[in-house]
Amino acid sequence: MKKIYLALSLLVFAFAANAQTIPNGGMETWRVNSAGSTNPKIVRCPINWYGADSLIIGIGQSFGTLLGISDTVWQQQIYKDSGINAHGGTYSAKLVTKNQDTLGIFPGILSNAETHVAISLTGIGGFSQTGGLGTTLRTKTVSAWVKYSPASPVDSAAINIEAHGNVNGVADSLIGFGFLKVGASSSFVQVTVNMTYPDTTLIMDTLRISFASSADTAAVGSTLWVDDVTAVGVAQPISVNNVYANANISVYPNPASDVLYIDNKATAALTANLYAVNGAVVATKAISGNGKMDISTLPAGLYFYSLTDSGTILKRGKITVVR
Repeated sequence: MKKIYLALSLLVFAFAANAQTIPNGGMETWRVNSAGSTNPKIVRCPINWYGADSLIIGIGQSFGTLLGISDTVWQQQIYKDSGINAHGGTYSAKLVTKNQDTLGIFPGILSNAETHVAISLTGIGGFSQTGGLGTTLRTKTVSAWVKYSPASPVDSAAINIEAHGNVNGVADSLIGFGFLKVGASSSFVQVTVNMTYPDTTLIMDTLRISFASSADTAAVGSTLWVDDVTAVGVAQPISVNNVYANANISVYPNPASDVLYIDNKATAALTANLYAVNGAVVATKAISGNGKMDISTLPAGLYFYSLTDSGTILKRGKITVVR
């Protein structure tokens, strides 16, 4: 029986758009690993990107032996390609839909977040993701150059974008999303996914981008090439409603004039960002342990700050600068 499992699931003015750098969006640098214990196989993936190959091969071989399934059936689905199959630079990522034995027809998956697949003796338990790109901007669009060769006229590739943030103290909450199906193309075309935010007052801190070689109706052999992934974001809304505390971090004095001190017991290192009321970043500084930020050149007025660790916001608040 064929099945498909797809992990794709207050004051604001007009802000200027800014490019968001997608690490290794050009698919130029790659890592090589070995997956599987009984019949190790070489798997590849672009650096800063992740797939399900290692999990499917490794866990598939482990559970497959208990079910009498050959350890040779579990297959790689992400490949490093070049030549006419690359848009810019030298390489692209090639994703292929394959029949993974008892798992059924499975799309090739590539994401900038780590994909976790729960596999048991009864089959797939589900997908989850962790990580992604830490950002202080709100993503408006994500674009990529793609080429798609479906093995069936009814198959299509898919791009899924998720914006996550801390909502009422709950980290990794989904606050925005975008989705696009990709049709057949014999050469590279640029496609763009527009983001939707049901609540525009919420702040995103993590961007997750996922590609899949098949969507609703999967066909073995459908192939998606992905290259030159880019994103555009805008400064985020700042509001007293977005302020939340962290007892292990102190920011003082308030009001302040020349120096803003940060006492940090929460983590080894922080990135401090200071924003004007229109969302523009006016100062930023990396802080190890306790530190301070020079604000002597800032005009008097109200400002907001955020303190992050690897993109995760630990504390946000507001200060008044006086002269």
